[in-house]
Amino acid sequence: MTILQRYIAQAILTSTGLVLLVLLGLYTFMDFITELEEVGKGEYQLADVLAYLALSMPKRIYELLPIAALLGSVLGLGNLASQSELVVMRAAGISIQGINKAVMIVAVGLMLLALFIGEVIRPPAEQAARELQSMAQTGTVGSRSDNGFWTRDGTHFNHIDRILPDGRFAGISIYEFDDENRLRVVTQAKEARYDDTGWTLSDVIQSNLDKDGVSVKAVEYAQWRSQLNPGMLNVVIVPPEFLPVWSLVEYISYLKTNHQSVGQYQMAFWMKVMMPFSSAVMVFLAVPFVFGPLRSTPIGARILVGTLVGIGFHLFNQSFQHIGLVFGVLPWLAASLPTLVFAGIGYFWMKRIY
Repeated sequence: MTILQRYIAQAILTSTGLVLLVLLGLYTFMDFITELEEVGKGEYQLADVLAYLALSMPKRIYELLPIAALLGSVLGLGNLASQSELVVMRAAGISIQGINKAVMIVAVGLMLLALFIGEVIRPPAEQAARELQSMAQTGTVGSRSDNGFWTRDGTHFNHIDRILPDGRFAGISIYEFDDENRLRVVTQAKEARYDDTGWTLSDVIQSNLDKDGVSVKAVEYAQWRSQLNPGMLNVVIVPPEFLPVWSLVEYISYLKTNHQSVGQYQMAFWMKVMMPFSSAVMVFLAVPFVFGPLRSTPIGARILVGTLVGIGFHLFNQSFQHIGLVFGVLPWLAASLPTLVFAGIGYFWMKRIY
């Protein structure tokens, strides 16, 4: 990287960081106002709100990074253009391709940053935020349903009422069916604890249904063989878009094995794969903003157009994701099409200015 390329990259990164801080402040303030309505619910107090917002920061940064990358790049390059620095660079023999190379170096850096935040920082932070909020409000680790959640292991259908803070399950009901889909055994347990040998149920009542009637027996402990493991608890507690890729892959495999719907989780997987590329495409779009049809417009107008493009991309991306789930579009296509469309627009504009 040459000195000029480093200078351009520094200008873009500085502007991107400034834009990200402004957007993060606005969204955090709105989240703070929303969470204030929950203060007083259970033991949820102002200190818990502040801790929840702090743990939610990686989520917001990850969501805002593409828009911040576009606006920051437009602002950084626009400032260089307004001070005639880009003109001097071109007069000194630096081509648009050379300037674009510096921009793409920044794009790659932001891709890596998005990947690091999305896969390393955001999942545990979001899980901790939701656990903190749930513990303060209800005293238990919440699931995404007020009525517990269901899982399937082959011909066994399991209902877990809630997850305790130490990872135990409470209020377990297991319904076992035979090959002809007839209910044969109903097992109810107060708790389930996981160790090296698997799940151990406590305070168990088991009802066996056969042609002679129903027989009931109670035991203190029983083994529960289930494909569900503590590593999948995050899938239950945290929505799929907040999970790391490897957890999604594991849970998708689990769902496929048990012939359950995987569309939502496959969509979340491909959205996470495409997210770093989305940030890079947003940076790539900044070059046509400076050298293309808007090169003679004031910097304020360029920022406004950049904001509209960024918001348009975000809305298109989110809308097409839901459209894909409703109409059965291939998950990889639904997740990648918005990014590919905007990349195509950027490439078209770049060809016009070369």
